[in-house]
Order: sequence, then C-alpha cells, then structure tokens
Amino acid sequence: MPEDFHFADAITEEDESVDQFCDETRASIAKPGPQTTYGLALANLTLGLVDEDPKFILIARGLFSADAETAKDPREQKVAKLAVAYTDAILSDNIAKGDDTRDRLEPIQIKKYPPPTTNFSKIIIGKTAIRVKQNTRIKTQVDRVVRDWLQSSNIKVSPWSYSPDHLNPSHEGKKISEILALTNVTVVPVWGTRAKKFGESWYAPDADGVYRFEISEDKVENFPTTILIDDQTAIINDTHGISGIAWDSLDADLVIGCGDHKGKMEAAYYLAERGVNVYVPTDRFLGMLMGTHTKGLVVGSAPVKKDPEGAVIGDQPITIEVNEPIVVSTTNGHYPLQYYDTPNRYFHALQEYIGKPLNITAVEVKQYGHAMNVVEEARKLGVKLLGIRVKSKEEHDAVYSWLKEDASRRAVLFHTAVYPDGYRLFFEFPKQTSFGDIYPQLE
Repeated sequence: MPEDFHFADAITEEDESVDQFCDETRASIAKPGPQTTYGLALANLTLGLVDEDPKFILIARGLFSADAETAKDPREQKVAKLAVAYTDAILSDNIAKGDDTRDRLEPIQIKKYPPPTTNFSKIIIGKTAIRVKQNTRIKTQVDRVVRDWLQSSNIKVSPWSYSPDHLNPSHEGKKISEILALTNVTVVPVWGTRAKKFGESWYAPDADGVYRFEISEDKVENFPTTILIDDQTAIINDTHGISGIAWDSLDADLVIGCGDHKGKMEAAYYLAERGVNVYVPTDRFLGMLMGTHTKGLVVGSAPVKKDPEGAVIGDQPITIEVNEPIVVSTTNGHYPLQYYDTPNRYFHALQEYIGKPLNITAVEVKQYGHAMNVVEEARKLGVKLLGIRVKSKEEHDAVYSWLKEDASRRAVLFHTAVYPDGYRLFFEFPKQTSFGDIYPQLE
C-alpha cells in the first residue's frame, strides 16, 4: 500500500486492538444476516488489509470479479472492475503512481453578509427549522448509516443497500431513524465518490466534476474499503461527511451527514446555495457559515421532533442578552477531545458576525466525557447561559441539575444530537435548550 495508508490507525484511535477488530470482523462475516457479493468483497478486503493476510484479498478479488460480471448498475460494474485491478495491484506490490491530469481544484468561496441591523440588544437563536414533509427525498452518507466497517456492523451489505430495518443505531443512522418514525421519506445513500489528492490533501468533486471539497484524510487513507485507482485517485465506498456526498446530492430535498470538518461545511454551503437543506448533527465547524444567505438551510446539532406535516429539525429558540456573560467549553486536545471546542468556535463566530463583543468565558475540557468543570464554572460565576458539548451521562447529569435549579438558565448544545445522554436534554428542557443556529435574529 502507499505509505500514507494506515488502516490500523482508525481502529487504535477507538481504543481497540487490531486483533480484537479482526476477530469481530471475522465473526460478523460468519454470522447470518443481509449480504451481497459486493458487500462481502468489501468485508474480506477490510480483513485482508487490516490483518495483512493475502488470503482474504484473494477472496475479495474473486467476489469483485463475480460482481463485475453480474452487476446491472453501470456504477457498480465499473467500480467492481476497478476493485479487481486494485486487489491485483495490492498482491503484486504495484499500485500505480498518479500522473498529471486535467482535474481542476477550485475551492468554494463562501459569501457572507453583515447583520441586518446594528440596533439590537437581544439575540434569538434556534428559530431556524428544516421541515421534513412526507415524501421528502433524503441523501446521506454510507458510513454510520448503511454500514459501519469500524464497528463491524452491516459489513456484508453493499454501500447502496439501504434498508430502514438495518440502519446504524447511532449517529446519522439514528437521526434518519427518528425522521422515518415520523414520515415516509425516501432515503438514498451516496457512494462511489471519486476522490483526488492535490498536494497532501484529498478532495471530492462537485456535480460538474470540479474538485472543490476537502475530505478528511482519514476517511480515505484509514478506510480499508477505499478502492485505489492510483496513489492519488480513489473511489470511496463508505462515504463520510457532506464533502464526500455533495456531488450526487443536488436532486435531494435534504442531505444528512457529518459536519466536523471545514470541507464538509463548504460542501454544505454549496448545496444550500442551490436550494438543498442540510442537517449536520455533528457540527464542529458550522460557525464558519455564520452570515451566509442561501436558498437552503444548514442546521447543526438540533433535535428531530414531530411536526404537523411530518418532522421538524430545529425550531427550539432561546433569547440571549447581548451583554450577558456566557460560559463555553473549549479544548486544546486532539481526537476525540477536539469536539469540545465547538461552543467556543460558535460564540466567537457569532461575536464576529454581530460586530459587538460578547462576554465569553472559555473553560478547557481536558478529559473526554468530563465537561462537568464547565458547568461548575458557570455555577461559580453565577452565569445563566452555557455553551457545551454533552456526550456522557455524567455530563448530562451536571447540565440537567444546573438547568433544573433555575428556569432562567439556558444551555446551547453543540455536537450533542448524536449522543443519547446529551440528546435527552433537548426534550427534558425544551424551553431552556437550543442549538448553534447560524441564522440568529437580532432585536
């Protein structure tokens, strides 16, 4: 494999050993359940690359070859043939070197506008709402929705094999399940994204084939289900993030995917500019779109609720006094700690947008799942507005107690909607909780 491809890294980052992962993958392949030829090929490819066992690469090759012969869908047939060539290249230690092509890299330019007024004392956030009506067409990522290779879940099904009965039970898959419980939407996973490496970064194209959206490198180089054409060109099966699916999503009413990378937000902006709504329940970089005016809406870590016409994402407002003190979480840590800096990022983006200083106190979180020190600082300072990311039960209990003590206290929850303990707070305190809304109203 090219030197940048390290499949064990994604596994060990989750505090799991490679041996344990391989055992779980073998068990998942062996147990009964939905499967396709292409999906089974990906499962064996994963095991072969992670365990460095050519036997499983050979099995994958045979399955890809069979699928290429029987596939009726042109994209499936094309990618299966590329996968056969890829397995041959792995076994012969002969992955092609990328050469100069005519592919263009043209990053998105985000246009921002000033606030509508400078004469205001209140900021209302959380009024923004995406209405999901019956028969809405949703496009979404494959990873954590249809399949989850890292959790050895649904690994024998094809990336396009959407089934409401076998959705991933957490993250984006869970959010889609909540929408399905309230509507009869159509869900289509986007797969087969062609990614190109420019310099040290990977990019996905827009609908016209122009490379625009940076993809987090680990979602290419650490994903063993990626099919390499050469060391600079890849086909992504387990797509992850708005950046990897925007190219095939202009026909959607709503796109759902991860938003914790700048490239994902640029892709969300691209879609919203063209009238497509975007829901990013993991919203670390959402604040970078503050001040944009688009035909479609981009909503971050907001709750999914029942609506007269189906479901609504968002629509949970709170009011902030411009001069009131705010305590927010932040961090200087890397994965997985970095998500705790989302509140600090958002409120500084809000401050920049309104052109007035906000009274922000940032509190560093140093231990994952332990942001209780942020709540304690808010209590100590007598602050009534909290910006926080809530993942664990301990964090939930701390925020719950703080909100319960005083009905005038409010919490803005970031990067929280995918974690059951944090998500509960939206429903336990519907008048005291909101989300990072990039379309604030000023009064």
